[in-house]
Amino acid sequence: MRAFLLGAALLAMSACAGNDDNQDPGVPPGPDPTDPTDPPTPEETSRDYDELANVIGAHVRGEFAIMLAAAQISEMQFPAGFTSTGVDAEGRNTGEGVRDGMSFAFAFHCNDGTAAHTVVPCDGAAHHSHIQLAMNGSLAVGSMAMDQVAREVDWEIRDLTLDKARFRGPDQASLTTSVTTEGVAATYTVNFGATYEQVRFMPNAVIPTFGTIDFTLNTERVRAGDRRVFNASAQLVYGASGTPTILTIDGSLNYSIDLTTGVVAKL
Repeated sequence: MRAFLLGAALLAMSACAGNDDNQDPGVPPGPDPTDPTDPPTPEETSRDYDELANVIGAHVRGEFAIMLAAAQISEMQFPAGFTSTGVDAEGRNTGEGVRDGMSFAFAFHCNDGTAAHTVVPCDGAAHHSHIQLAMNGSLAVGSMAMDQVAREVDWEIRDLTLDKARFRGPDQASLTTSVTTEGVAATYTVNFGATYEQVRFMPNAVIPTFGTIDFTLNTERVRAGDRRVFNASAQLVYGASGTPTILTIDGSLNYSIDLTTGVVAKL
């Protein structure tokens, strides 16, 4: 896992995501779609999307603590379970950690706010940071257990000095989980590609209240011996000022997500 971080940099040490253009993560790797000559019924398709929405909801809820930890680490403050391991050959700060069932390795550097994006110490006064974080293991969010989690993110974190951490950048992840509807369990293996854009935490908040995540997904579902593989796109828009957080799958299927309780409701 550390080889990913220490052997290859997705960003040069002095480079930034600079402009605000999204990075296209592309279609994530995964198995080929189900044979179109044996398509699922409309009822099966509807259930698959509903259950996938629950998987996405648990996935994003499970990352809030990780995002807040990344913001702290960017100021050289290491939460419980995380530690510094030094500086790599490119001058980036490195570290590792263990939290619950997940292990982490990371490398990061900080920049000032000038056009030159000069590298500066990550001392709490830097304009923004770039952190590459690799994580593996298992994670439970509410009643949903996610196993075989493998994830690599490359986040730019801005507004650190304002205590309003704002995230953008690409994410690749895969996981396996189970969802039960009307007493019937289905196993899901999901490969995610995602782009975070302006995902912001307000001061002392533990849930984002602004920003979007655009997903490309490759999903394998097995239910009662029936296997389906399908691709989908999705966008999650975080709500603010009482506005609900909305997940839209394939442009037309809308769900609200209660980020506190985890309840996902089809709209």
